[in-house]
This record gives sequence, C-alpha cells and structure tokens, in this order.
Amino acid sequence: MRTFTLFTLSIFILLHTGCGDPTVTGSVKFADGDPLTGGMLVLQNENSQGIGELRHDGTFTVYQYKPGDGLKRGKYTGYISGAVIADDFGNTTPLIPQKYTDAATSGIVYDSDVHRGRLDIVIER
Repeated sequence: MRTFTLFTLSIFILLHTGCGDPTVTGSVKFADGDPLTGGMLVLQNENSQGIGELRHDGTFTVYQYKPGDGLKRGKYTGYISGAVIADDFGNTTPLIPQKYTDAATSGIVYDSDVHRGRLDIVIER
C-alpha cells in the first residue's frame, strides 16, 4: 500500500509541476502581416534570460542555454536584437524602430501563466 501511495504522489507532482522548463514559441510580424526575418528575441527578468533566433518566416523558439531547454516559468520583458541589414562596407540599417531594441520601451512582455508557451508579437515599421 505504501508503494502505491508513493507512486501516486509522484505522478501527481509530475503532472502539476511539469518535467522541466516549458517551450516558448511564437512569431514576430509587422502590422501588415510581413514577418521580421532577422534578429533575435530576448526575454529577461531578474532571475533568468531566454533567447530565440528569428527564422526566415518570423518564427522563434526561446531557450536559455541550448536549443530545446525551454524557459523558466515567470514574467518577462523583452526586446529584439540584431534586426539589421549590413551592406558590403559594414554599414547597417535597422529593420525595426529603435523602441523595440530596449526592454524598457518595446512593450514586449511574456507571462507563462497568461501566454502558456505562445508569444505572437506585432510591431510597427
């Protein structure tokens, strides 16, 4: 009986706490529906940080240390880094307004209790 009780308790704990950090996926698109095709989304709070490289279709998967490891639960602010085009002379042109490159002004937020693993971001040009 004791073994059954411990097994049942273990299953209950796993189901309610999860088996690791959840995956966060989503997209970054302009208001007209075009995807942001370059750069990196950074989500951060006082305890953790996650990054997600933007793919050619504007989608991303956030990770902390290596792809596939998920993002710790919590509330995060975010910004977009590296969304530029470089010419042959090393000059860069930003693809997005400056406000999206700073977590304090971007308006990008992620809350694991609200968004539950999905973050779709719409930005201005």
